[in-house]
Amino acid sequence: MIASVVARPTAGPSSPADEYIPLRLNDRERALLCVLEGALSVSEYTDRVDSVMAWRGARTGRAVEELQEMLAYMTGLAVAASLKVSHEPCLEANADVFREAFEVGRRFKGMNPDKMRASYGKLIYMLQDATAPDVIRELGFDPLSRVQTVHAELALLSCLDLLEEPELPLAASPAHSAEAADAKAAATARLLARFADGDAERAVRLERCLLSLADHACLVEAHVSPVDTMLRLLRTHFSPASTSVGPGGAASASLQITAGRGGARLSHSHASQYAYVEQSLLLWRAVLACRAELRRAPRRAPAEVCRAVGGRCSRSCPACGLSPRRPSSLEA
Repeated sequence: MIASVVARPTAGPSSPADEYIPLRLNDRERALLCVLEGALSVSEYTDRVDSVMAWRGARTGRAVEELQEMLAYMTGLAVAASLKVSHEPCLEANADVFREAFEVGRRFKGMNPDKMRASYGKLIYMLQDATAPDVIRELGFDPLSRVQTVHAELALLSCLDLLEEPELPLAASPAHSAEAADAKAAATARLLARFADGDAERAVRLERCLLSLADHACLVEAHVSPVDTMLRLLRTHFSPASTSVGPGGAASASLQITAGRGGARLSHSHASQYAYVEQSLLLWRAVLACRAELRRAPRRAPAEVCRAVGGRCSRSCPACGLSPRRPSSLEA
Protein backbone atom coordinates (compact mmCIF):
# COMPACT_ATOMS: atom_id res chain seq x y z
CA MET A 1 0.00 0.00 0.00
CA ILE A 2 2.80 2.45 0.94
CA ALA A 3 4.69 1.82 -2.28
CA SER A 4 1.61 2.45 -4.40
CA VAL A 5 0.93 5.75 -2.67
CA VAL A 6 4.53 6.91 -3.05
CA ALA A 7 4.25 6.19 -6.76
CA ARG A 8 1.14 8.31 -7.28
CA PRO A 9 0.79 12.07 -6.58
CA THR A 10 -2.11 11.72 -4.14
CA ALA A 11 -4.78 9.27 -3.12
CA GLY A 12 -7.33 10.56 -5.60
CA PRO A 13 -11.08 10.12 -5.57
CA SER A 14 -10.92 6.95 -7.67
CA SER A 15 -8.19 5.29 -5.57
CA PRO A 16 -8.61 2.12 -3.45
CA ALA A 17 -9.22 4.43 -0.48
CA ASP A 18 -12.85 4.86 -1.62
CA GLU A 19 -13.91 2.07 0.71
CA TYR A 20 -12.65 4.07 3.71
CA ILE A 21 -13.63 7.64 2.83
CA PRO A 22 -16.16 8.94 5.39
CA LEU A 23 -19.50 10.34 4.32
CA ARG A 24 -20.08 14.06 4.74
CA LEU A 25 -22.40 15.02 7.63
CA ASN A 26 -25.94 16.12 6.88
CA ASP A 27 -27.94 18.70 8.88
CA ARG A 28 -29.30 16.24 11.45
CA GLU A 29 -25.87 14.74 12.00
CA ARG A 30 -24.37 18.18 12.57
CA ALA A 31 -26.97 18.76 15.27
CA LEU A 32 -26.02 15.42 16.83
CA LEU A 33 -22.36 16.42 16.68
CA CYS A 34 -23.14 19.56 18.70
CA VAL A 35 -24.94 17.38 21.26
CA LEU A 36 -21.99 15.01 21.51
CA GLU A 37 -19.39 17.77 21.80
CA GLY A 38 -21.45 19.55 24.44
CA ALA A 39 -21.76 16.39 26.53
CA LEU A 40 -18.05 15.58 26.16
CA SER A 41 -17.11 19.09 27.29
CA VAL A 42 -18.79 18.63 30.69
CA SER A 43 -18.10 14.92 31.19
CA GLU A 44 -15.27 14.02 33.55
CA TYR A 45 -15.14 10.42 32.42
CA THR A 46 -11.38 9.93 32.13
CA ASP A 47 -10.68 11.86 35.35
CA ARG A 48 -13.01 9.65 37.37
CA VAL A 49 -12.52 6.28 35.67
CA ASP A 50 -8.83 6.19 34.84
CA SER A 51 -7.88 7.46 38.29
CA VAL A 52 -8.99 4.10 39.70
CA MET A 53 -7.42 1.87 37.06
CA ALA A 54 -5.71 -0.16 39.76
CA TRP A 55 -9.05 -1.06 41.38
CA ARG A 56 -10.12 -3.57 38.79
CA GLY A 57 -13.04 -4.80 40.82
CA ALA A 58 -14.64 -1.34 41.15
CA ARG A 59 -13.64 0.07 37.78
CA THR A 60 -16.50 -1.46 35.80
CA GLY A 61 -19.09 0.01 38.14
CA ARG A 62 -17.43 3.43 37.96
CA ALA A 63 -17.32 3.25 34.15
CA VAL A 64 -21.01 2.34 33.97
CA GLU A 65 -21.95 5.24 36.26
CA GLU A 66 -19.98 7.74 34.20
CA LEU A 67 -21.33 6.38 30.92
CA GLN A 68 -24.88 6.68 32.21
CA GLU A 69 -24.18 10.25 33.25
CA MET A 70 -22.75 11.02 29.80
CA LEU A 71 -25.82 9.55 28.11
CA ALA A 72 -28.08 11.60 30.37
CA TYR A 73 -26.22 14.76 29.32
CA MET A 74 -26.72 13.81 25.68
CA THR A 75 -30.42 13.20 26.19
CA GLY A 76 -30.93 16.63 27.73
CA LEU A 77 -28.95 18.39 25.03
CA ALA A 78 -30.81 16.48 22.30
CA VAL A 79 -34.15 17.62 23.76
CA ALA A 80 -32.87 21.21 23.90
CA ALA A 81 -31.80 20.92 20.25
CA SER A 82 -35.32 19.78 19.28
CA LEU A 83 -34.08 16.40 18.12
CA LYS A 84 -36.51 13.50 18.16
CA VAL A 85 -35.71 11.44 21.27
CA SER A 86 -37.67 9.30 23.68
CA HIS A 87 -38.56 10.88 27.02
CA GLU A 88 -38.67 7.54 28.81
CA PRO A 89 -36.35 7.33 31.84
CA CYS A 90 -34.71 4.19 30.41
CA LEU A 91 -31.53 5.13 28.51
CA GLU A 92 -31.94 2.08 26.30
CA ALA A 93 -34.96 3.77 24.70
CA ASN A 94 -32.60 6.21 22.98
CA ALA A 95 -29.94 3.62 22.08
CA ASP A 96 -30.19 4.41 18.35
CA VAL A 97 -29.68 8.13 18.99
CA PHE A 98 -26.62 7.52 21.18
CA ARG A 99 -25.18 5.05 18.70
CA GLU A 100 -25.65 7.50 15.83
CA ALA A 101 -24.12 10.40 17.78
CA PHE A 102 -20.99 8.38 18.65
CA GLU A 103 -20.63 7.32 15.02
CA VAL A 104 -21.02 10.92 13.85
CA GLY A 105 -18.25 12.05 16.21
CA ARG A 106 -15.85 9.42 14.94
CA ARG A 107 -16.73 10.17 11.31
CA PHE A 108 -16.36 13.93 11.80
CA LYS A 109 -12.90 13.47 13.34
CA GLY A 110 -11.85 11.39 10.34
CA MET A 111 -12.81 14.21 7.99
CA ASN A 112 -11.44 17.00 10.22
CA PRO A 113 -8.27 15.85 12.03
CA ASP A 114 -7.73 19.35 13.45
CA LYS A 115 -11.08 19.29 15.30
CA MET A 116 -12.06 17.74 18.67
CA ARG A 117 -8.47 17.87 19.85
CA ALA A 118 -9.40 17.95 23.54
CA SER A 119 -12.43 15.67 23.48
CA TYR A 120 -11.79 12.94 20.92
CA GLY A 121 -9.43 10.97 23.15
CA LYS A 122 -12.05 11.01 25.90
CA LEU A 123 -14.65 9.73 23.42
CA ILE A 124 -12.46 6.83 22.28
CA TYR A 125 -11.55 5.81 25.84
CA MET A 126 -15.23 5.93 26.70
CA LEU A 127 -16.22 3.74 23.74
CA GLN A 128 -13.40 1.28 24.39
CA ASP A 129 -14.72 0.76 27.92
CA ALA A 130 -18.32 0.68 26.70
CA THR A 131 -17.59 -2.35 24.48
CA ALA A 132 -16.70 -4.59 27.43
CA PRO A 133 -19.38 -7.30 27.72
CA ASP A 134 -20.16 -6.49 31.36
CA VAL A 135 -20.60 -2.79 30.56
CA ILE A 136 -22.85 -3.56 27.59
CA ARG A 137 -24.91 -5.77 29.86
CA GLU A 138 -25.35 -2.95 32.38
CA LEU A 139 -26.18 -0.31 29.76
CA GLY A 140 -28.58 -2.58 27.91
CA PHE A 141 -27.18 -1.84 24.43
CA ASP A 142 -23.99 -1.72 22.38
CA PRO A 143 -23.06 1.94 21.61
CA LEU A 144 -20.95 1.14 18.56
CA SER A 145 -21.86 1.12 14.90
CA ARG A 146 -19.74 1.12 11.77
CA VAL A 147 -18.66 4.47 10.39
CA GLN A 148 -20.64 5.47 7.31
CA THR A 149 -18.52 5.64 4.18
CA VAL A 150 -18.99 6.69 0.58
CA HIS A 151 -18.52 3.12 -0.55
CA ALA A 152 -21.26 1.83 1.78
CA GLU A 153 -23.70 4.57 0.72
CA LEU A 154 -23.10 3.88 -2.97
CA ALA A 155 -23.61 0.17 -2.31
CA LEU A 156 -27.00 0.94 -0.73
CA LEU A 157 -27.89 2.94 -3.85
CA SER A 158 -26.56 0.18 -6.15
CA CYS A 159 -24.26 2.77 -7.71
CA LEU A 160 -20.79 1.35 -7.12
CA ASP A 161 -20.22 1.69 -10.89
CA LEU A 162 -20.01 5.43 -10.22
CA LEU A 163 -16.52 4.87 -8.80
CA GLU A 164 -15.36 3.61 -12.21
CA GLU A 165 -16.72 6.54 -14.20
CA PRO A 166 -14.00 8.40 -16.13
CA GLU A 167 -15.59 11.74 -15.16
CA LEU A 168 -15.39 11.01 -11.42
CA PRO A 169 -11.88 12.44 -10.89
CA LEU A 170 -13.05 15.73 -12.39
CA ALA A 171 -16.29 15.81 -10.39
CA ALA A 172 -14.59 14.97 -7.09
CA SER A 173 -11.32 16.89 -7.32
CA PRO A 174 -10.27 20.24 -5.81
CA ALA A 175 -11.13 23.24 -7.98
CA HIS A 176 -8.45 25.94 -7.93
CA SER A 177 -9.96 28.31 -10.49
CA ALA A 178 -13.31 29.48 -11.77
CA GLU A 179 -12.86 27.44 -14.95
CA ALA A 180 -12.07 24.31 -12.92
CA ALA A 181 -15.10 24.94 -10.72
CA ASP A 182 -17.36 25.23 -13.78
CA ALA A 183 -15.94 22.03 -15.29
CA LYS A 184 -16.39 20.25 -11.96
CA ALA A 185 -20.02 21.39 -11.66
CA ALA A 186 -20.75 20.25 -15.21
CA ALA A 187 -19.20 16.82 -14.59
CA THR A 188 -21.19 16.48 -11.36
CA ALA A 189 -24.43 17.33 -13.18
CA ARG A 190 -23.74 14.73 -15.87
CA LEU A 191 -23.02 12.01 -13.31
CA LEU A 192 -26.15 12.82 -11.32
CA ALA A 193 -28.28 12.76 -14.47
CA ARG A 194 -26.82 9.40 -15.40
CA PHE A 195 -27.16 7.66 -12.02
CA ALA A 196 -30.08 9.41 -10.26
CA ASP A 197 -32.72 8.19 -12.74
CA GLY A 198 -34.79 11.32 -12.18
CA ASP A 199 -35.22 10.58 -8.45
CA ALA A 200 -34.64 13.80 -6.49
CA GLU A 201 -33.87 12.05 -3.18
CA ARG A 202 -31.46 9.70 -4.90
CA ALA A 203 -29.76 12.66 -6.56
CA VAL A 204 -29.25 14.34 -3.17
CA ARG A 205 -27.64 11.22 -1.74
CA LEU A 206 -25.40 10.79 -4.77
CA GLU A 207 -24.35 14.43 -4.64
CA ARG A 208 -23.46 13.94 -0.97
CA CYS A 209 -21.19 11.08 -1.99
CA LEU A 210 -19.48 13.21 -4.64
CA LEU A 211 -19.00 16.05 -2.16
CA SER A 212 -17.52 13.59 0.35
CA LEU A 213 -15.03 12.38 -2.25
CA ALA A 214 -14.12 15.99 -3.01
CA ASP A 215 -13.68 16.73 0.71
CA HIS A 216 -11.29 13.80 1.00
CA ALA A 217 -9.32 14.85 -2.08
CA CYS A 218 -8.94 18.39 -0.69
CA LEU A 219 -7.80 17.03 2.68
CA VAL A 220 -5.20 14.74 1.13
CA GLU A 221 -3.94 17.54 -1.11
CA ALA A 222 -3.63 19.94 1.84
CA HIS A 223 -1.61 17.37 3.78
CA VAL A 224 0.56 16.08 0.96
CA SER A 225 1.42 19.31 -0.89
CA PRO A 226 3.77 20.70 1.84
CA VAL A 227 5.72 17.44 1.80
CA ASP A 228 5.91 17.57 -2.00
CA THR A 229 7.27 21.10 -1.70
CA MET A 230 9.99 19.94 0.71
CA LEU A 231 10.91 17.07 -1.62
CA ARG A 232 11.14 19.44 -4.55
CA LEU A 233 13.38 21.81 -2.60
CA LEU A 234 15.59 18.94 -1.45
CA ARG A 235 16.05 17.58 -4.96
CA THR A 236 16.55 21.04 -6.49
CA HIS A 237 19.18 22.39 -4.09
CA PHE A 238 21.05 19.23 -3.10
CA SER A 239 22.72 16.43 -5.02
CA PRO A 240 22.08 12.86 -3.81
CA ALA A 241 25.69 11.67 -3.87
CA SER A 242 27.95 14.69 -4.35
CA THR A 243 28.36 18.00 -2.53
CA SER A 244 30.18 19.71 -5.39
CA VAL A 245 27.62 20.01 -8.18
CA GLY A 246 23.85 20.05 -7.83
CA PRO A 247 21.23 18.79 -10.32
CA GLY A 248 21.15 22.14 -12.09
CA GLY A 249 24.91 22.38 -12.43
CA ALA A 250 25.30 24.86 -9.57
CA ALA A 251 27.34 24.31 -6.44
CA SER A 252 25.48 22.14 -3.92
CA ALA A 253 25.64 22.58 -0.16
CA SER A 254 26.55 19.68 2.09
CA LEU A 255 24.07 17.91 4.38
CA GLN A 256 26.83 16.12 6.29
CA ILE A 257 26.38 16.09 10.08
CA THR A 258 28.86 15.23 12.81
CA ALA A 259 27.95 14.07 16.30
CA GLY A 260 28.48 16.82 18.86
CA ARG A 261 28.35 19.69 16.35
CA GLY A 262 25.32 21.90 15.89
CA GLY A 263 23.19 19.71 18.09
CA ALA A 264 23.72 16.57 15.97
CA ARG A 265 23.70 13.27 17.86
CA LEU A 266 24.81 11.14 14.89
CA SER A 267 27.46 11.29 12.19
CA HIS A 268 26.18 11.01 8.62
CA SER A 269 27.91 11.60 5.33
CA HIS A 270 26.18 13.89 2.84
CA ALA A 271 24.86 10.93 0.85
CA SER A 272 23.53 9.16 3.94
CA GLN A 273 21.82 12.25 5.28
CA TYR A 274 20.29 13.05 1.88
CA ALA A 275 18.88 9.51 1.66
CA TYR A 276 17.61 9.73 5.25
CA VAL A 277 15.80 13.04 4.63
CA GLU A 278 14.34 11.92 1.31
CA GLN A 279 13.12 8.59 2.69
CA SER A 280 11.61 10.27 5.75
CA LEU A 281 9.66 12.70 3.57
CA LEU A 282 8.48 9.92 1.24
CA LEU A 283 7.31 7.84 4.20
CA TRP A 284 5.48 10.78 5.76
CA ARG A 285 3.90 11.57 2.41
CA ALA A 286 2.66 8.00 2.11
CA VAL A 287 1.23 8.07 5.63
CA LEU A 288 -0.63 11.32 4.96
CA ALA A 289 -2.00 10.07 1.64
CA CYS A 290 -3.21 6.85 3.31
CA ARG A 291 -4.88 8.47 6.33
CA ALA A 292 -8.29 7.04 5.50
CA GLU A 293 -6.98 3.48 5.27
CA LEU A 294 -4.73 3.79 8.31
CA ARG A 295 -7.53 5.11 10.52
CA ARG A 296 -9.53 1.98 9.78
CA ALA A 297 -6.66 -0.44 10.49
CA PRO A 298 -7.22 -2.60 13.61
CA ARG A 299 -5.51 -1.15 16.66
CA ARG A 300 -4.39 -4.49 18.07
CA ALA A 301 -0.74 -4.75 19.11
CA PRO A 302 0.85 -8.21 19.05
CA ALA A 303 0.99 -9.68 22.54
CA GLU A 304 4.73 -10.36 22.29
CA VAL A 305 5.41 -6.69 21.47
CA CYS A 306 3.35 -5.53 24.44
CA ARG A 307 5.12 -7.89 26.82
CA ALA A 308 8.52 -6.89 25.42
CA VAL A 309 7.92 -3.29 26.50
CA GLY A 310 6.65 -4.28 29.91
CA GLY A 311 2.92 -4.49 29.16
CA ARG A 312 0.32 -1.78 29.78
CA CYS A 313 1.01 -0.33 26.33
CA SER A 314 -2.67 0.43 25.80
CA ARG A 315 -5.92 0.15 27.70
CA SER A 316 -7.28 -1.78 24.70
CA CYS A 317 -4.38 -4.20 24.26
CA PRO A 318 -5.42 -7.82 24.93
CA ALA A 319 -1.94 -8.63 26.28
CA CYS A 320 -2.38 -6.14 29.12
CA GLY A 321 -4.91 -8.31 30.89
CA LEU A 322 -7.68 -5.70 31.04
CA SER A 323 -11.33 -6.45 30.43
CA PRO A 324 -12.12 -7.74 26.91
CA ARG A 325 -12.39 -4.96 24.35
CA ARG A 326 -13.14 -4.72 20.64
CA PRO A 327 -10.45 -2.25 19.53
CA SER A 328 -10.74 -3.28 15.91
CA SER A 329 -14.32 -2.00 15.89
CA LEU A 330 -13.08 1.52 16.68
CA GLU A 331 -11.51 1.72 13.26
CA ALA A 332 -12.37 5.38 12.61
